Amino acid sequence: MSRIWLSMRRLMLQLTADRKRFGVFCALLAVGMLFWTRLIVIQDMPRVAMANPGLSNDAASEKIPVVESVPVRRVMPVAEGPIRNPFQVNPAYYPPVINNRKTIDEDSKSGLLPADIVRSALVSHRLEAVMGSVAVVSGQTCRVGTTVQDLTGGGHRIELAEVRDRSVLIRCGDVQHVLHLD
Repeated sequence: MSRIWLSMRRLMLQLTADRKRFGVFCALLAVGMLFWTRLIVIQDMPRVAMANPGLSNDAASEKIPVVESVPVRRVMPVAEGPIRNPFQVNPAYYPPVINNRKTIDEDSKSGLLPADIVRSALVSHRLEAVMGSVAVVSGQTCRVGTTVQDLTGGGHRIELAEVRDRSVLIRCGDVQHVLHLD
């Protein structure tokens, strides 16, 4: 087994060592592949016969009269659009969401505190880069003391309080939040 492998390896090294021999080998291989595919196509040629309705049948017997048939035209009704919408949500599997809005007269737990709203505005920011005393917070380049745009749309005044090595401290009033690099 190793003897055959060694002789095949030697042959491949001889073919690829010289550029001219390798070019001739590749060309012969390509021509051989073309002939091989041509033989396969010819060998497995599809057998198709088409009838020509304009020609008469000369082999018809004189005793049996030939009856020519009239082609029947059929009309199939087709819908204008799709029968069903494939993107429509099936309410049997996915029931509609019912909003349970609380009214004023219902007894409920206390709502959100202003500090919670401010904290959610601070948490919505993302630290993207820190370069010395400059930081990129949610796509905005900021220095210490500059205002960062409120992403929640609440109109809060958020400022960059401190820049550290891999984190920054942002503040809105008395509420502070530390953003870390991911």
